[in-house]
Amino acid sequence: EIKNLVLENINVDFDKNLLENLFQENSDKQNGDYTIPCFSLAKALRKSPLIIANEIKDNFKQCSLIDKIEVVNGYVNFFINKLEFNKLILNNLIKNNNYNFDTFNGKVACFDYSSVNLAKYMHIGHLSTTIIGESLARIYEALGYKSVRINYIGDYGTPFGKMVYAYTQWGNQQELEERGVDYIQELYVEFCKRAEQDETLDEKAREYFKKIELKDNDIYPIYQKFIEISKQEAKSILDLLGVRFDSWKGESSYTNQLENVVNMLDSKQLLSSSEGAKIVDLENYNLGACLIQKSDGTSLYATRDIAAAIDRFNEYNFDKMIYVTAVQQKLHFQQFFKVLELLGYDFSKNLNHTYYGMFSLPTGKIASRKGKQAVLRDLMDYAYNKVYDILKDREFTIENKNEVATKVALSALKFNAIKNDRIKDSVFDIENCFSFDGDTSSYMQYTYARISSILRKIDYKLTDNIDYQYLDGEQCFNLLFEINNYKNVLFKAYNQNEPSILSKYTLDICKLVNKFYIAEKVISDNQQKTTTKATLLYYVKQTLKQLFNLICIDTVEEM
Repeated sequence: EIKNLVLENINVDFDKNLLENLFQENSDKQNGDYTIPCFSLAKALRKSPLIIANEIKDNFKQCSLIDKIEVVNGYVNFFINKLEFNKLILNNLIKNNNYNFDTFNGKVACFDYSSVNLAKYMHIGHLSTTIIGESLARIYEALGYKSVRINYIGDYGTPFGKMVYAYTQWGNQQELEERGVDYIQELYVEFCKRAEQDETLDEKAREYFKKIELKDNDIYPIYQKFIEISKQEAKSILDLLGVRFDSWKGESSYTNQLENVVNMLDSKQLLSSSEGAKIVDLENYNLGACLIQKSDGTSLYATRDIAAAIDRFNEYNFDKMIYVTAVQQKLHFQQFFKVLELLGYDFSKNLNHTYYGMFSLPTGKIASRKGKQAVLRDLMDYAYNKVYDILKDREFTIENKNEVATKVALSALKFNAIKNDRIKDSVFDIENCFSFDGDTSSYMQYTYARISSILRKIDYKLTDNIDYQYLDGEQCFNLLFEINNYKNVLFKAYNQNEPSILSKYTLDICKLVNKFYIAEKVISDNQQKTTTKATLLYYVKQTLKQLFNLICIDTVEEM
């Protein structure tokens, strides 16, 4: 809208559509708030960028929104009339307080994330896939998509043979009933320790997994019990994180479809043999060999993922299918996407692997087979106790203190998964993530609570009866200027599948809010002045509330 207002007032003798994609926000506000670089126009118009820039400036009509225009080299720099701008933006917020858009209405996006391995504890490594995936699903929904959330659980494989064998040999039913997933994990760890001394145990694990596959009358019910206990534990953790899935179809759901995949590949003459195994040779695409079936006839991840992708398209008719996993799996996804393309599935071009770097604690890598390292449930408890200790001397009721401590603790864990560019490796500093200063979710929640406190203090009631002369300050302009970027930032995060763009944007708004507090006195003896500035804060709060939801952060009304 700002762009349209500016372009409408440019009266030049060349096609103004050429300026449409050139108009942009200026990174250096000393050189104007917006700018049009004219260099790319030089060839088409056969004029120097400086001449074109001066033509634009000299043929600009009078406009109350623009204070002045300067030409610097080939740039046309526009300086905004701050009071007019503030009036325009706040008026727009009052008339159209909408943070969701119907751009992609009718389209479906499937998101495969979290992918909990039921043979192991959920650990800190699950935070990245879970929170990046959930944030992306919310971003897509804000733009009109129907988001389908899929937790492709790891409920298949030799690790279950290890656990079930361990249970049959030295397990205890009462302990299983009382301790659940903790006991199952201990069985797994104990088996791994014993297998280091006794090589025959690994063969026993394979034997017992085969019994699971064949639905052995004695072994299969134990496996089902383990799956149900582990799934309920995962659901309880994900509920606390505010994440719920539409599908929990796991790897085992596709065991009956794997032969069909092999037959399809064979009928298309895509299969080759390599040392007894079956592969799809992708060397012509610089993707190596995609292993489809081992020499012993068992399937692999690629086979199951191919079956799952076909099943999901048949069920959801998706427009996009996004897989959120670690960068180490990049080749795997490239391979099976290519195999689907070679099979003739048009939807293969709509598959996307959104990958991220490693996410770990300062103590090092996460390894479940060595015991309870970086277990998510333990980290959640630690975070809660840490925050509760910080809040213990504040004036809360005990119920509010528990609620606030939970929201602050869990938000800190979640925010650390999406505060930085997803591709970067990051070390989670749990000791400093609860600071109310700096780039933390606690800082943002405190900013939100501070706005709420001011609005409660004056018993603010929503109104459009405001006097814009009280919004002439620099910090009012900076705050509204940033909020006005909401739609652009949302689309940027969508186009790049990058939630950290919204995380950084939310932090920037919170920093501007705190600069606003320093420069502007909100509550005063002048009722109209107070109401006007409180109205600005009300719409800032609404914007933050939407942003918090998009990046999976909980709002708190008091801290």
